[in-house]
Amino acid sequence: MQPPLRRSTIAFATLVSLVPLGLAQSPEPSASDAVRVMMTMNSDGSRTVYKFDDAHHKAVATTTGEDGKTRQRIDYDLDESGRFSSGNVFGPDGRLLFKSRYIYDSAGRLQEETQSAEDGTVLHKIVYSYDQNGKQTGYSIFDGSGKLLGRTIAPSMNPSPSPKSRAKRSR
Repeated sequence: MQPPLRRSTIAFATLVSLVPLGLAQSPEPSASDAVRVMMTMNSDGSRTVYKFDDAHHKAVATTTGEDGKTRQRIDYDLDESGRFSSGNVFGPDGRLLFKSRYIYDSAGRLQEETQSAEDGTVLHKIVYSYDQNGKQTGYSIFDGSGKLLGRTIAPSMNPSPSPKSRAKRSR
């Protein structure tokens, strides 16, 4: 009997491709690594398989549904630190959806992702924010002209008490 698969949760936004937030980053490479494979089970029942070819600075992430059909494939180029530097995002039919370019800050954290059409026209820019401890606190999505489309902020570490608990205290 095989042990059950460990389930991980990955939040997906319509405009955000599989973002390299450490989920897809790999352990330290060894000299014997030719191609390393890592799989993530997503909360919607799909799975993403990452294949890293460090020798050629390439990686491929393929997301398939519960039915086994491909939903998305991303072909990545890796930088000298093994991080995603750029990616081509393909839909289930194999057609290019958009290209992504990733920029990191001096601490090695993902700072922004620029998504562009095949002709280079900027479609979206995703800018990531971090707290003073380096923990990602959210991201903002801008259109090609720089207009803010949306912002996602991580839930507070210290949530406020529920209205019910406040009512009990006031009695």
